[in-house]
Amino acid sequence: MKEMIKRTAVVSIITSLIFAVLGIVMIANPEAAIEIVAAVLGITVIVIGAEKIISYFVMKGNLDFFNYELIYGIVAILFGILIMTHSNTFASIVRIIIGIWIAYAGLMKINISFKLKSANISAWAVVLILSIISLLAGILVMFSNTSSIVILTAVVMIIYAIADIIDEIIFINNVDKILE
Repeated sequence: MKEMIKRTAVVSIITSLIFAVLGIVMIANPEAAIEIVAAVLGITVIVIGAEKIISYFVMKGNLDFFNYELIYGIVAILFGILIMTHSNTFASIVRIIIGIWIAYAGLMKINISFKLKSANISAWAVVLILSIISLLAGILVMFSNTSSIVILTAVVMIIYAIADIIDEIIFINNVDKILE
């Protein structure tokens, strides 16, 4: 069980690293970056979705910390397929998709922070603050109409990635307490 939880956290860290790299690519070359981001993001999101669904069925009934895995996985796969099949129009909706993804992840992490609190893990407040930042950043990306939206989206992706990596490291370091 502990290894499965740690594996899920590592997948989240890898995803965040990919988000950070994509954000850097988008800042370096905003015009060409959209097509690259569409392909890489679509594949990444599908893989994450598949891992979440598998994780849900493996852990079902054993631990309530990941009770959202099935829905998360289904939503991720649907977003990944949407990104891959509509890469031509992806450029016009990239900010909305990424914004929704980041806001959704922020909401899920808020839920995790309260579960960490109930397990008497002192770092729950850090996770909560980073989760709220992610939620607000996702909303900002969804509703921003600035001319430099690609750069803004890239910066938010990098911020989200850093916050998520910190959250997951806190989570990995407290797995034993959570399982008690």
